[in-house]
Amino acid sequence: MPLGLLRFETMLAAGHSSETFSLYLDPALGVNGYWVQDSTGTWINLSSAPYGGKMVSKGGRLRLDFAITDGGPFDADGQANGVITAPGAAAQMPLSIVGQASNVAHGDFWL
Repeated sequence: MPLGLLRFETMLAAGHSSETFSLYLDPALGVNGYWVQDSTGTWINLSSAPYGGKMVSKGGRLRLDFAITDGGPFDADGQANGVITAPGAAAQMPLSIVGQASNVAHGDFWL
């Protein structure tokens, strides 16, 4: 976590139940996603395809895109109240430790 833990809060526009965020970083930080903890304490990469996010290299910067639903599992206050409270971290975590397949060649072995 080269930037440490981050926490932000946003108020949703009327009629919206989620918000999409983009975080721009220096690629030299070596992060591989925007990570948050779920209710079981497992770190989840919201900027990964399984969670509807993505990582994009743009203009010499790394952009982490992710969405959070008001009152959903990654809204820290847990209430659908028009406010999203989102603690997390731009970090480099080994994907194999958090239950995602690593980037190994076909037929290779990993733990």
